Amino acid sequence: MKLFKLLPLFLMLFIVACAGNKTSEAPEPIGLDSSVGTGTGTLNIAPVIFAKDLEVRQAVRNECQLLTKLPAFIQSYANGQYAAINLQAASSRKADFLKIEIVDLPQYKKNVWAGRGGQWVTVKGTLSRRGKKTVSFKASRASMGGFMGAYKGTCALLGRCTKTLGKDIAAWLKNPVDKATLGDM
Repeated sequence: MKLFKLLPLFLMLFIVACAGNKTSEAPEPIGLDSSVGTGTGTLNIAPVIFAKDLEVRQAVRNECQLLTKLPAFIQSYANGQYAAINLQAASSRKADFLKIEIVDLPQYKKNVWAGRGGQWVTVKGTLSRRGKKTVSFKASRASMGGFMGAYKGTCALLGRCTKTLGKDIAAWLKNPVDKATLGDM
């Protein structure tokens, strides 16, 4: 009898958990390849790459769009700091140049039955200030899911991590310190 009374509660929790299973959508880059902000100077962001020795599951490469989401999040959070932010840019001695590589991702497939919680993204980056001083950082973010650990797909969790990393890197760009550790490091 008690189980029968609790069944609607469990059903409602299950529906709420499944309803929140969507990917973290990156903001659309402003303009085609650049944005116009209110700050000064220009930030050129090189295409984000996976580290050479990093094994990335093909599904993550094809579906999660990490290489385009991260620079788009950086662009959206740092927009007020620069007059222009160029994505997919080449190095320039007249502007700040940011290079980022993804150095660590989980290797397993997440599913309900395996009970493996959490996903993470770890990146390394360097910033050259007008072709002169180069400073670096390493950043990592992890996510366990949503409300009450609701089941989320791999791309949704990695998207959350990427969004927060974009915010962390944009904050670091305000006052870049060499060999900084950002996020959950």
